Parts: sequence; structure tokens; C-alpha cells
Amino acid sequence: MLLLWGRLTWRKTCRKLSGMTFSSKANTLVVRQRRERSGAGGGVLLRYSSWPAPRTFHRECDMQLFGPRGEIKNPSVSPDGRSVGGCRIFINVAPQARIAIHGLATHMGTGTEGTGASYILIRDIQSLRTTTFRRQQALYWESEGSQAEIEFSQGFLETHGSLRGQYWTLQSRAQEPSRALP
Repeated sequence: MLLLWGRLTWRKTCRKLSGMTFSSKANTLVVRQRRERSGAGGGVLLRYSSWPAPRTFHRECDMQLFGPRGEIKNPSVSPDGRSVGGCRIFINVAPQARIAIHGLATHMGTGTEGTGASYILIRDIQSLRTTTFRRQQALYWESEGSQAEIEFSQGFLETHGSLRGQYWTLQSRAQEPSRALP
């Protein structure tokens, strides 16, 4: 099985890999291979190329954060006060690390679409686990992998919600020392 995913794409394929072409509309693509039989041989040979995109596929308010720690604040909306479809923050740290996020979400009204339209999603890109925050609160979240995505809904942006916080790296679970039982 071969799993390919990026910011705007997700594809799983189990057969007919020979000659397959996959195009991503983002500047990152994760490839994961799983084999059922052990032993020599098998696998997938990948060839890739990249080129500048003919148009932008990201939203004006999307942001990328890199490095072992940083400040998080919700993106600003366009001058007319709208950002169709919400905004996202992508966080990338060293591959062997995990991410911790601590913040305060405030002014989270219901948005124009009714109850629950104002929310913040935090997604672990490795496990694809998503956590949703829908009300004013202090939040703490940890990833399994080295990439996370924070998504601010259209309703959150329309109600001028606010998220202020920070992220930092944690050791991967494989690097954590084992704890002896008493």
C-alpha cells in the first residue's frame, strides 16, 4: 500500500502503482509505504519534480511556522473583513520531534451559520487525528509527529475570534526514556 498526502490532497493506492503519476497542489507531500510481506525486494521507486505553481492554491491568510518554538496568533482577514473558507497555520518542526501547543481562545461567537460554526481545529498530520475547540478556553495539545495544522473556521474569523499561544518541540515518543514500574 502507498499513502500520499499533502495539505490539499489525500490518496491511498494498493494496486497498479507502475506508471502512476500523482500531482500535489502544495509545497509538501508525505509518502508512506506499507508492505505485508517481509523479505528482500519489493518496494516502490519514486521520481519527483517540482515547478512554480501557475496560480496560488493557498489562501492569503494561510501561514507556515518553522523551527523548534514560536508564537501562534490567528491570521488576519482580508481588508473587507472576509476570508472565504477560513484560514490555516501549518507548523513544521524537526522530523524526530513532536509538537506541543498551548494557547487561549477568546471571543468565539457562533458565526453566521448558527451554533457551532465558530471553531478551531488542530490536526496531527502524521496520525490525521483532529481535535476541535468550539468555545472560549485555554487549550493544550500534543502531536504524534512533527507536523501540525491549525484551521480557523469562517465563523471564527467573522466573529473576530482570537487565539494567542505558543508552540514548542517535545521528544518523540520513541526517544522518551522508558519508565520502570514500581
